[in-house]
Amino acid sequence: MPAEGRIVINLEQRINRRTDERLYVSTVTNQRDEKEISPVVFIVMQSVTLNIPMRVEIPWRALIKGGRDLRGTYSVYAHFLFSSDNKYYAYYGITKRGWNTRFSEHVKCGISDESKRLFPKTMNSLIQAKLSEMNNIPVNVPKLEGVVTSICAVGLNTDQAMDTEEYLVDKYSLSSKHEYGLNMIPGGYEGIRCLHRLAILKEPMHIDTEERELLLEKHLKEHPQLGIPNPGVAAKWNDPQYAEAVICGNENRLKAEQVRQIRYLAAIGNEIDVICAKVEIHDFERVKRVVKGRTYSRIQ
Repeated sequence: MPAEGRIVINLEQRINRRTDERLYVSTVTNQRDEKEISPVVFIVMQSVTLNIPMRVEIPWRALIKGGRDLRGTYSVYAHFLFSSDNKYYAYYGITKRGWNTRFSEHVKCGISDESKRLFPKTMNSLIQAKLSEMNNIPVNVPKLEGVVTSICAVGLNTDQAMDTEEYLVDKYSLSSKHEYGLNMIPGGYEGIRCLHRLAILKEPMHIDTEERELLLEKHLKEHPQLGIPNPGVAAKWNDPQYAEAVICGNENRLKAEQVRQIRYLAAIGNEIDVICAKVEIHDFERVKRVVKGRTYSRIQ
């Protein structure tokens, strides 16, 4: 392995559209300008239906024979839609199932033209415009020009996945903060809080991204104007004890007192490793996210 840079294994599928013959090419490069250092595999394909490039980015360690068994763990994924007006749209999610299964479900929702969610609606608009162009029907709207799916992390437990999703959605793809973001609600436990505020959830409970999306879909069909909270449920969120029950109720979550202790220790100048030792938490990154305010922000 090189001392610096990132190993990128590029697997490319090339198709002769006239004969439908296919050629598969593999190259290995060391990209020294990459910030990331973990080896990655790029699977490059061409959509026969839409005649657009598609790429899947997968951590090398997820594909190595004899590696860690990932069954029953979470993956964090991102989908990027590139349009003809030089824009790209971003969506982040988590799943215990295959990322390709989730993407197929998103595409199916998009093509059906029934979903009210932002990601499938945007995909539908871009695909339909591309199909019109391919059939020589002039349309003056952006068209789909490419798709990239990135597997950001694999082998995560529930807490790690929820915290990672919450951070990535907030930083890159929450539609209320980012012009081309396609996540309509926050990720992770903050997303569950959002569903409570909209009265989509009425009891403290923990659900994964896929269940959240189904509930949001149902809510959008029943209430075309998203964002009309039930006053009674919204009022509960003003009760710190109720908020703590939702956010900290799972046995794998930090307790509210642990969160407060972490903040206090950071405020008086302790380093992260010292804080970890004092609160007896061995996950350095988890404590770091609390200190930086990326997670558990609702806990007072």
